[in-house]
Amino acid sequence: MGQNSVEVRVSKIQGSGLFATKDFKTGEKVYSFLKGRVISEAEIVTLSPEEKIHLDKIANDQYEVIESPACYVNHSCDPNVAERDKTAYALRDIQRGEELTIDYDRIAYLEEPFQCSCGAKNCRGTVKGKLIKQ
Repeated sequence: MGQNSVEVRVSKIQGSGLFATKDFKTGEKVYSFLKGRVISEAEIVTLSPEEKIHLDKIANDQYEVIESPACYVNHSCDPNVAERDKTAYALRDIQRGEELTIDYDRIAYLEEPFQCSCGAKNCRGTVKGKLIKQ
């Protein structure tokens, strides 16, 4: 999927977000991304401030620096994309200009839960993420 199908803009949810630059139908590929660099917790101090905010815990003492454009996708309790094999697919029809969102509770390992600001009618209030098996 060409990068011209999505673009980074200011988000009402938080900071920067990823937005559709064309309409997508349910099930259609929206964007793809490469696997990011995997590092240990001790290596986090070597990252740039930008890399630190795009970091995802993937296992005990393993973190991935999420690549663009996926690193700009904000959480929503009512997401419009789901990622599988480093490709995002539309969960429903998406209109041009709509912010692309994903449910962090289904994909992210979080150190600490955080207050949700997605604004969805079914907002759960807190984003807890997935649990890491010990």
